[in-house]
Amino acid sequence: MFTLWRYIIREHIGPFVFANCVIILVFLLNLVFRELGRILSRGLSFNLILEFFFLNMAWIIALAVPMAVLVSTLMAFGRLSGDNEIVAMKAGGVSIISIILPVFVVSILLSIFLIWFNNEVLPDFNHRARLLASDIARKRPTISLEPGVIYRDLPGYNLLVQKIRETPDTSYASSVFIEDNSDPNKSKIIFAEKGKIFLNQMTGLLVLILYDGEMHELELEHMEQYRRLTFPKQVLSISVPDIVMSRSESEYRGDREKSAQVMLGEVRNNEKTIAERKEQAKKIIDAHFKKYLPQQEPNQPREETVVSRPITEKVLPRFDHSTQTSLQRIAVAHQQLKQQLQGEANVIKNLERANYVLMVEVHKKYSIPVACIVFVLVGAPLGIMARKGSMAVAGGISFGFFLLYWASLIGGEELADNQYISPFMAMWLANIVVGIGGVYLVFHSIHEATFINWIAISQFFARLKWWK
Repeated sequence: MFTLWRYIIREHIGPFVFANCVIILVFLLNLVFRELGRILSRGLSFNLILEFFFLNMAWIIALAVPMAVLVSTLMAFGRLSGDNEIVAMKAGGVSIISIILPVFVVSILLSIFLIWFNNEVLPDFNHRARLLASDIARKRPTISLEPGVIYRDLPGYNLLVQKIRETPDTSYASSVFIEDNSDPNKSKIIFAEKGKIFLNQMTGLLVLILYDGEMHELELEHMEQYRRLTFPKQVLSISVPDIVMSRSESEYRGDREKSAQVMLGEVRNNEKTIAERKEQAKKIIDAHFKKYLPQQEPNQPREETVVSRPITEKVLPRFDHSTQTSLQRIAVAHQQLKQQLQGEANVIKNLERANYVLMVEVHKKYSIPVACIVFVLVGAPLGIMARKGSMAVAGGISFGFFLLYWASLIGGEELADNQYISPFMAMWLANIVVGIGGVYLVFHSIHEATFINWIAISQFFARLKWWK
């Protein structure tokens, strides 16, 4: 039995690695097409670009592994069934459950690994990836000079060159024209026969070393003061904010940058704050009612004054200025009570919504790894019944399950974030439904029923071809 287990697991290793690489490649290509143009326009180093994609590999792996489990299970069991090895095992007294069991055990171990990965590795990688993305977005693009085109992106300067020769770290220009408007009280025009332009990575200054030129300077407040200077060599340093990539640090973490334990701690703190706010609202209401509707002591006698009036006299209520002022104070107090209660209700509502969002992420860290187990329950009987182990068949069947599963997760997350359903149902409903279907398929495959009749399908297409 140990030899059989080893053989079945070995049959899954190749398809699993292959499917994992293909799925990761698809995610990476999507990321490259979406982000590479923006990253390259910032003039980043190759190491920094590699770091950006490496940090994004964490969430890609967390999603790709369950998908690869389904594909590899379909391919491996489809090949074993197509080569009649499953029939040989059953003839030797090995049941379907015993055949699926080694892969099921490995999927449990893989789920445990992914749970650890989602709580220990993924949050830190997501945090660092977010900080790096914000740093890249803040960085200014590098200086890109074109001959005969005025460059206007330097703060306070306009730069024009007639010829330029680029090297990896320095630009050599000819016929340099610079308009300096950095000083609002002066206007400077600089001409130079040639120049050298480079960026000082330590200071973040753009350095221009000019040769054989002249500078014209005019005082704008005193137009009669005009100076003309010639120079064999002139060094000009221009400060360009955020042209040098600076790495930032932040203690703030979003919900996808925290472990389940940290988020559960925040949920408990929010629940404690909600209870305190509800108690505070209750005290406000009690104080308001005690002020305007005081309760009389039960044993205290109530004094009543009887005023005798003639029967024919009609008593009308009297509203004087003091009564009107008292009513206005009561109305203002009621309005203040309403505003206070609305404020407490808004705080409670925001905390409850935050708890829903946090609990969705907590359940997601466990439901996606458990999908490895669910996909084995579905993939193994489907592969046995289909009797096909090709990538096309496995990919086709897997695509339908992926579409159903991830659509359920995305839709459930949106509904749970808006408090329409519970976070548990949002993240676990797909696993429950697919898992029940997998258990049904396992017992269905025990009775040797063919789930996909390839002969009937081929005959159907043959009849269509003949009819045409």
